[in-house]
Formats: sequence, C-alpha cells, structure tokens
Amino acid sequence: MSRPLGLDAMRVFLPVLVLAAAIGAALPAAAMTISLNERLKAASRIEVNQVPPSGASLLAHVQQFRNGDSLISLGEGEGTPVVLTLCNGKAHFNLEADWPGAPEAKTQEEKQMRAYGMYMAVMGGMAMVQAAAGDALVLPAAGQTATVQHETPWAYGKEHYTVAMTSATSGELRIRATKTGTTAKAPSGADDVISTDDDQAARLAELEPVGTWRELVIGSAPMAASLPDSFPLKGWMSVAGKGGATVGAARKASGDCAR
Repeated sequence: MSRPLGLDAMRVFLPVLVLAAAIGAALPAAAMTISLNERLKAASRIEVNQVPPSGASLLAHVQQFRNGDSLISLGEGEGTPVVLTLCNGKAHFNLEADWPGAPEAKTQEEKQMRAYGMYMAVMGGMAMVQAAAGDALVLPAAGQTATVQHETPWAYGKEHYTVAMTSATSGELRIRATKTGTTAKAPSGADDVISTDDDQAARLAELEPVGTWRELVIGSAPMAASLPDSFPLKGWMSVAGKGGATVGAARKASGDCAR
C-alpha cells in the first residue's frame, strides 16, 4: 500500500519551516524611521531640559491637548504653569509665576516679558534639539540607546553634536544633543580684499560653549481632550490684555475657541 503523498510533503515542509523561523529570529529587526517633528506634534507631554556647562539649567514641561490647548510649566515635578494657549490661539502668561532662577520683575510689563522670555527659551530649546538631531530619526530597539554624530552650520563654520536616542519599552523617546565642538574657517589672509575676522570673532562669541546639552523626553500617552475649564487663571493675562478667572472664562474672553 503506497504512502499518502501528503505525509511526504509534510516531512519536507516542516524542517524548512523550522529553518526559516530560526533564520528570521537571527536577523536584526528592521529599523524604524520616524519624523521628529511629527512625533513632537503628536505628543501629549514633552520634557525639555537645558543644561549649560555653567550657570542655571532650565527644566520645562509642555503639555498638549487634542483641541489645540497647550500648557508650559517650569521646574521639577509638575512645575509652575507659566504660559498657555487655548485652541491654538493667543498666548496667556502667568504674571505671578515664580521658578528657580527667575529674573526679578516688578511691573506688569516686566512680568509679561519675563514669561514670554521663558516661552521663547523653551521653544528655542526644542528647536535646537531638532536642528542637532535632524528630522528623520532611526529609532533604536526598545530599551536600547543609539548615538550618532551630527553638525549644524553657523556663519563661519559648523557646530558639532553627539546625539543620543533612547527608546524606552513604554514608548517614551529620549533625545539628548550635546555640543562637542566648533569649527571655523581660517582667518582672513593678506590677499583678502575684505577682512571678516572681527565679525567672525563676534559671532563665535555668541555661540554656546562646548559641553552644553539639551534633552527632550517625548511621552507616549494619548492626548487628553483639553485643559479643564475649571483650571484657575488668577494672575494670568493674554497678549491681548484680556484674562479670566478660569480657563473657561478665558476661552470666552479670547474668542480663540469659537473659530
């Protein structure tokens, strides 16, 4: 009695299947490339840490909501709320906010400018990491850290950075950009028609020193719908000079959420 052909086929197929599975397990997982800009826009929470070689560091937390609300706080833990926007509209500043290293401000205008300065420092810090890391990021495997060398141009040369990316098993992404060097073109020679040495020296002095680092910690939790209407805003004022006792009142006063 002849043996069924199906059994012979199975005897051949099963070892091949096992071999294919073993080869697949041995191969490295395909690298995932993401857009840093898109990841930042979709994040519910971003921690921004800026540390110079000397002087005060700046730790900020940016919360983003599905309706376009955002809140920036400074300091450890939850921090002190300093700047908020409602429905992607005008900024509101906490004139009474205080945080470690905050400059002294007495008048309302000085307090508003102080809060605005912190807003620009936080947004600028995020932009600096984006410039140093680039937009297209090749993520390391979960729980691993990958390090790459990048450079950005300045008027007379390039700034060099080491960028370390850590992908947590929770989905959180940590990106640290550390300045490692500055290169500049040679000084003007005797045959140069115009000397740029003074301008080069002035611009070089404006660059951040080697050793400065910035870090973004990009959360993976989903965004909440919006800031609660009951969020208190005592001491806050919008750039338009309007305010409200709560977020709900500020929404009505600004008109930004009625568009």
